[in-house]
Amino acid sequence: MAELAEDSGARPGEKNTANGAVQSASPPMTLLGRPAVVLTLSTGDGASCGERNHKRSRPNDAGDAGGDEGGPGGIRQVVRSMLRAQKLGVLVPLVYHADVFTGEAVVEAVPGRRLRELVAAAAAAPAEPTTRPAAEAEASAAAAADLKTLPEDLNRAAALLGRALALLHDGGQVHNNLSGDTVVLRESDGAVVLTDFSRSYNTIVALDKAQDLASLETALLKAAEAVEGAEAGTVEQRREARVAAQLFEKVLASYRAASRLWSATHNKLAEVRGRATQPQNKRPKTATADAAAS
Repeated sequence: MAELAEDSGARPGEKNTANGAVQSASPPMTLLGRPAVVLTLSTGDGASCGERNHKRSRPNDAGDAGGDEGGPGGIRQVVRSMLRAQKLGVLVPLVYHADVFTGEAVVEAVPGRRLRELVAAAAAAPAEPTTRPAAEAEASAAAAADLKTLPEDLNRAAALLGRALALLHDGGQVHNNLSGDTVVLRESDGAVVLTDFSRSYNTIVALDKAQDLASLETALLKAAEAVEGAEAGTVEQRREARVAAQLFEKVLASYRAASRLWSATHNKLAEVRGRATQPQNKRPKTATADAAAS
């Protein structure tokens, strides 16, 4: 039977990305002795119930995932996406029960640290003491950070995340909401668990997979820019941005080695990155944008 457990700190209605959706008013609990949590999305009623809109608008630049918080199929489609990812070999929170009538599901509460926390910890690692002038010391620290390898736990997380995304994409599915908050390193063994499948959908289009990767890069860099208590352009922000950039390159290297379809995705990723750096008024119109305008 399900039993109530101690409050984990999540509040009703908060986004609990360590588990996959929006947490309901009920507190965390245990199900057959395992930590669990109740997630709530829409029921997916109506003509689109149980279906995914395959003609959804594609984002125009990296990091713009677009779409609503949940897919047209509501909790039904989110659970299907999680189970499909699990069959592809990707670790996701276990789904214990789903009720399509109430739009609620009971899923595993994954204990562990988010990828964002690991990046922040690596960036906050104390630098070597120095007696040189501040400007010279800062320049030296910046150069050292560029050459320094990632911490072991972050390096391992990048390798595991790259392989997980390769499995997901080669299997014809994209996560569509990747960030430092939706990737959790499981406490027991350090395995990478993907959470929050509220925007996931099936696709074999290389551009969709490239957008998925680019959104992760953008989310990591944006998180570095929003370092709490740091002013824009400070050493803390630059250090975390460098760690985030190194991490993403490690993820790409692991993805490249594990994916059978890397070539097409790589070409589209370069296109997405190039489009993201262009001013909004100079970006070429996409076929999706033309169709929407007409």
